[in-house]
Amino acid sequence: MGEILMKHGERRDIAKMLNVSEVTVRNALKDRTQSELSERIRRLAIQRGGIEVNNTKNSDI
Repeated sequence: MGEILMKHGERRDIAKMLNVSEVTVRNALKDRTQSELSERIRRLAIQRGGIEVNNTKNSDI
């Protein structure tokens, strides 16, 4: 899974909705964490208009 990009302010809204920190949301959307909560955050982000992008930073080189 890749990073999920959101409109400005959406991360804060998701953090408030789920009663977690903005850091937790940021780490989940950047695919740094793998937990049930992270999956919930990612699903909610997609439902709220987030766009998933693949991070392939020179992985083929």
